[in-house]
Amino acid sequence: MKEHIHTAYKGEIYGISFFSYFANNYTDKSHYQLWEALIDVEVLTAKLLEPYLDKHSIEFDKHDTDMQLKGIKDAKFWVDLPWNQLVQTLTNWVEPYEEKYRLWAEDAKEDIHAFTLIADHETAIFQCWKAEINGTSGVPVLLRFIKQYSTV
Repeated sequence: MKEHIHTAYKGEIYGISFFSYFANNYTDKSHYQLWEALIDVEVLTAKLLEPYLDKHSIEFDKHDTDMQLKGIKDAKFWVDLPWNQLVQTLTNWVEPYEEKYRLWAEDAKEDIHAFTLIADHETAIFQCWKAEINGTSGVPVLLRFIKQYSTV
């Protein structure tokens, strides 16, 4: 299961790049605070996963170019979608990851805190997008996650 922690970490590097691309390139700048909060969630999660990678002597690259480029490539694919369509697309895209990471947390026998973090981070992102679908800001969901895990 420790490989899952590395996979999740690489996903954070991807997510930072993905959401940064939107923050810098999405034409409707009224959503900038949302993009920034999403980036903050990814950065915090990556930072909190690093001690677990160190514990298992798993090498990791904070600037994984392949994951950064993949994040940018995927963001470019969706950056021109109108807001409602983008929100629906991202909600559908995140949902299977949220389910997968929740199962990882349920199955974890060690590093339970790491797997709870991974699951909680994806749940926060999923709930954020669901709030946006319902016409409310997803930012408070993300800020709750940040507040909860910033004190860990």
